[in-house]
Amino acid sequence: MSSLALFVQVILDVPLLPPLTYKLEQNQEVQVGDRCVVPLGKREVVGIVVGKSDHCEVDPKKQKSVIRILNETTPLDTNWLRLTKFASDYYQHSWGEVGLSCLPNFFRTKPGVRYQTSLEKLRKLKTTKLLSSDIKHELNHEQKYAVNSLKSFDGFKPTVLFGVTGSGKTEVYLHMMALTFERRPNAQILFLVPEINLTPQLEARVRSFFTHKKIVCMHSGLSQGERARSWLAMHEKQAQILIGTRMAVFASMPELQLIVVDEEHDLSYKAGDGVRYSARDLAVKRAQLLNIPIVLGSATPSLETWAHVRSQHYHLLTLSQRAVKEAELPQLVVVNPKEEKTTFGLAQTVVDAISETLEKKEQVIVFLNRRGYAPVLTCPSCGWLSTCPHCSTYAVYHKSHRRLMCHHCGWSTHVYSQCPDCGNIDLMPLGAGTQRIEEQLQEIWPSARILRIDRDSTQKKNAAQVAFDAVHAGEVDILVGTQMVAKGHDFQKVSLVVVLNVDAQLVSANPRSEERVFANLMQVAGRAGRGGLSSTMIVQSRFGDRPIFKALAAQDYEMFADELLAVREMEGAIPFASQALLLADASSLDKTLEFLSQASSIGTTIRERYQLDDIAIFDPIPMAVMKVADRERGQLLIEAASKVRLNRFLAIWIKELSDLKTSVHWVMDVDPIDV
Repeated sequence: MSSLALFVQVILDVPLLPPLTYKLEQNQEVQVGDRCVVPLGKREVVGIVVGKSDHCEVDPKKQKSVIRILNETTPLDTNWLRLTKFASDYYQHSWGEVGLSCLPNFFRTKPGVRYQTSLEKLRKLKTTKLLSSDIKHELNHEQKYAVNSLKSFDGFKPTVLFGVTGSGKTEVYLHMMALTFERRPNAQILFLVPEINLTPQLEARVRSFFTHKKIVCMHSGLSQGERARSWLAMHEKQAQILIGTRMAVFASMPELQLIVVDEEHDLSYKAGDGVRYSARDLAVKRAQLLNIPIVLGSATPSLETWAHVRSQHYHLLTLSQRAVKEAELPQLVVVNPKEEKTTFGLAQTVVDAISETLEKKEQVIVFLNRRGYAPVLTCPSCGWLSTCPHCSTYAVYHKSHRRLMCHHCGWSTHVYSQCPDCGNIDLMPLGAGTQRIEEQLQEIWPSARILRIDRDSTQKKNAAQVAFDAVHAGEVDILVGTQMVAKGHDFQKVSLVVVLNVDAQLVSANPRSEERVFANLMQVAGRAGRGGLSSTMIVQSRFGDRPIFKALAAQDYEMFADELLAVREMEGAIPFASQALLLADASSLDKTLEFLSQASSIGTTIRERYQLDDIAIFDPIPMAVMKVADRERGQLLIEAASKVRLNRFLAIWIKELSDLKTSVHWVMDVDPIDV
């Protein structure tokens, strides 16, 4: 420690709190990036040292001292601190909120008496049996070109690997990773995936490719101890590859040399609570700060990413062919169920196609993005509906559990034996979820082996992997599922995909609904025909004449995205504008909207005071789902043509909002995915 360093600046996990200055005691040696225990009010909390100095402007009588330096591990490096500082500034949270929240619980809580013993246990990585893959994949010319292009990359180079489903993007990732290790044997690589259920499959593939590299995972499905072990292994350079969901973007990786973001368009990369960050966007920023390559892969890139491609800010690599030579993309058939005979809501065309597929001993995917048995239970006598008592939405009927469950607040109750309003015992389900479709399919094809994969059926640890293994092994004839089955899976025997209830999304008021529908349909279509089988995707829709289906039939994402971008640019809409949402909730809607109106007035004053004329402040409105967990919710949209101007406005606005005395809970969502 320098003899001049008498004080340290420490960040703490407290909203809107800047770094606090603490006094060092004699013999306390500290480095920037060390964790420490400091007093905060009557508590003792863990913070991170972000600066050192030889003076302090606080009155000596009020100065507080560092209690303990937690330097049993190496300090968090400068680049990690820069990343968390950027995230705090961009997403409008205190530095401590970001920095501490992205550490595993073990490293952000005050150490107990067994801290040192526990730390040593975490340092012992579990050994995994290493098996080399028997499968040798010969790269086609497009894949070879994509891999070789990395050789010319010098420093920060955002690259979009745009490949049709089944084009072998994973194989390209693996060879790019191998090239990185050739250049720097001690390099670390971050591999981001959107969903937990994709991790085991990918982990097995990566382990078989890199048999001599230590690989760890990070996602919310792991225990706190497992996450801490993975984090520490990367932090102390024991492991070289980290596979993880969005939380992994903040992992400490001192030797990070390559970032891969698979399925970069996926909404799961955006956090929905706490610090509402985008892991994809932060991954790009992290690559920029480190001056290293980053690869963003998708068959359906987000419009934001595609706009960067078209403006030549991102380099484009295209895989236009499927990796298996015989594999063709499925043919699209759109059927209107109103114009055909139906069985349990399935058009005759669908019924016939499923029967033919089963006769050929091939597999079927039935895609329905709605879990549960039915979205609502009703009384045909009086019209009663199964609403949630705490939310402005319906409680979903889950037949297998005999319960009504709210998917917003978690409230649940046993299914009523009679109507609560009129006493009628003949309650009826309205609409269909995955459970009901599974039941109906079994009735039509009693001998078929039918498996449902959704959040309800995969709650137990490793349940999803067991289910997917059964599909891969050919033990399933019909797979019924939500988005969990739509992406990342290499099903070799699927030749038919059936999509139900797409119209609910097509008529949604969400301005992003059309691009999401297109991405979902492209992704689920990509599960068919991968093994070289002739394949078909049938979509039940009343809107078959819409342009979206023309682009889908041609499997032409570029046409769809370019046309949509042209419209958005003309309208000055996302991604040609920057947005933020002020979200608020209170015990009554009046209180919520009153606060938002006050916030709007303050924002208007700031806009005029600082001559920020390009800032648009929209009217406060209730949220689409107005009430959740007995809290009435509203939102206020802010829009600007420039991210820099928007963030300048937000920084001033949030400071003034924080001075308001209010019982209303509020949070800022920068770059929201739902408006």
